[in-house]
Amino acid sequence: MSEIAADSTDVLPGTKAKKGLPGLPDFDFNKIRNSPAFIPGLVAIAALVFAFWELFAELPKLWFKDDGYYSHGVLVPFISAYVIYRWWPKLKDIPVRPFYPAVLPLLLTGWLLFAGVRIGQIQILSFSLVMMLLAAVWFVAGGRWLLATFLPIGFLLFGLPIWSAIIDTYTNPLQIISTDISFSMLQLVGFEPWKQDNTTIYLKNFTLDVGVPCSGLKLAIAVSAFTSFFMMIAKLKWWGNLIMVAAVLPLCLFINGLRITLIGVVGNLYGEQAGHDFHDYSGYITLIVCFFLLFKLARLLGWED
Repeated sequence: MSEIAADSTDVLPGTKAKKGLPGLPDFDFNKIRNSPAFIPGLVAIAALVFAFWELFAELPKLWFKDDGYYSHGVLVPFISAYVIYRWWPKLKDIPVRPFYPAVLPLLLTGWLLFAGVRIGQIQILSFSLVMMLLAAVWFVAGGRWLLATFLPIGFLLFGLPIWSAIIDTYTNPLQIISTDISFSMLQLVGFEPWKQDNTTIYLKNFTLDVGVPCSGLKLAIAVSAFTSFFMMIAKLKWWGNLIMVAAVLPLCLFINGLRITLIGVVGNLYGEQAGHDFHDYSGYITLIVCFFLLFKLARLLGWED
């Protein structure tokens, strides 16, 4: 028994015992602290927090708004940080070479920030935040670090209010499509729905009003974010990434149509209040289902980690 215990703790001569959890990167915080980018990085972070405080103060209201389009946004910074954490074994070997001419794009994004604050345009603030983060990495650590971190930093856009044009353009078409899918599903399961307009379904004991929050676009934006996350960490072949992207909209429309159908079934069988109650929490269920299906698809396409 003592021999087994000794074997479990001994390491080979000339090697060091590996710290950290198996399969996860081990951060050398002393190396990070001694990096030439450490102090400039802290200064850059403090400056960003100060400069974009107006935007940061608005984000919790946006993320926790009832029936908002950015309910997934609270996860986005953590996902970006996790991707960098997963990539750290390769990132840590990239030499840090500050590129001081990058002060020019920093000044340009500073001007964009000033313009956004002056006119109260939160979309401009959101774009300038991501652009300034990229410019700051370029300035502090160099071009190779900029290229290496471009995707996780750009991913932050999924949690920022930049999607207004897409929301305004595609909400109504997706409302109609989701209503048609639900109408067909209700017919398929033996109900006898009828419609008098493009976004309202009438059942015997319940009326389904497919409003703006139920269009499926909210789900599509969140699922697009999750798909991008899987693509960053799954290391799929190009055709696998193409399939993941192509699957987003059909998956969201089908799951959203199924959700609307189930709301109608519950409301018709168990009463109007039951239908409304199911509506309130079924949005979280559809998001979890989509996440699970995308995870399985990524596995099927070759994600082994």
